[in-house]
Amino acid sequence: MKNIKFCRTCLLIIVICSLNFSAVFASSHVSQNIYFKSVNKKVSTVLLDINNLTIKPKVARAHKGITLAQDLKSMANLNKNPDSKVIAGINGSYFSSYNKNPLPYGTIIEDGKVLHIGNYGCVIGFTEENQVIIDQLNITIDGYINGEFRYYAWGLNHPRTETDAIVIFTPEYKDKISASNGKAVVVKEGLVQSILTGNNDIYVGENQIVILFNENVSHLADRFRIGDSVSYKTNFESKNIDQNNPDSVKWEDVKYAVGAGPSLLINGKITADGLSEGFYEAKINTAKAQRSFVGVTYDNKIIIGTAPSITIKDLATICTEMNLKSAMCLDGGASSSLLYEGKYITHPGRNVNNGLIFLEQQVIDQCSK
Repeated sequence: MKNIKFCRTCLLIIVICSLNFSAVFASSHVSQNIYFKSVNKKVSTVLLDINNLTIKPKVARAHKGITLAQDLKSMANLNKNPDSKVIAGINGSYFSSYNKNPLPYGTIIEDGKVLHIGNYGCVIGFTEENQVIIDQLNITIDGYINGEFRYYAWGLNHPRTETDAIVIFTPEYKDKISASNGKAVVVKEGLVQSILTGNNDIYVGENQIVILFNENVSHLADRFRIGDSVSYKTNFESKNIDQNNPDSVKWEDVKYAVGAGPSLLINGKITADGLSEGFYEAKINTAKAQRSFVGVTYDNKIIIGTAPSITIKDLATICTEMNLKSAMCLDGGASSSLLYEGKYITHPGRNVNNGLIFLEQQVIDQCSK
């Protein structure tokens, strides 16, 4: 009888461990090629159930910089670690792909920090709890000296040639900058370290920011003194999502975000109007083109995908047929690329500046201990 009891106990343990193994490794993501008769197109997609919090969205930057380009797969792999793996990825914002300085054009938020501002098109954002917001977003920057509002900035980590431009550069910007005919205020650990003029090369060091005042606004740098306390604040204005509604996802809670566009759906309503979002090129607004997109369902699942030779209107139709609540275009054409489980579903035609990736945290099976 003892032997029989022992065997039953062992069998029970084996069954429990098997159930745990299945639960731990049950897939929360799947790749599918779907044909849509309504528009006569086959679309490559990846569905990710981000209600499973072991799946985490993240922004990937080429070589972890701002002004570089890299293939999506290599870029994604820079973000994995021993406790996680990359399960999916898609190219991100538009960027200057035809010159030697591939700067992004869209908004980028990483680890809750705004690294770049687009203020056109549409942005998708994710909170720490994997809540999703997709909307047109405008970001402004207020600057403070010794706790008082004393300056403003046009943007972050994007050189501007306009003589009245003011731009803040953070350590994520690896290239050199120059005050040229303006002035640069160098701030380290929140205090003014130096105020520079001329064409000397300036690099942003660790725990530093550099505020660059171009020629016609260089006099504003005279408000700063060595040792002053300096900071800045980013303000978010969402066009369609009421930020005062307690049920709305708040932009200030967003941990990761990528901006591109145009939007396709906002809260179930077809938008797909590039002109109203600051796009003026026919290849974006009306022409058929290879396109990448991202959307969220009503039950908080993410679909990323690519579609060949399609207009944004037809892509919006596809998104409604997939029961997406909100969706938006990402960069397309040769940039369009889709990654799943280490392999390209859609092969890129060029390196890209940034991407949206999804990591899966590895869960230890307790029965294996």
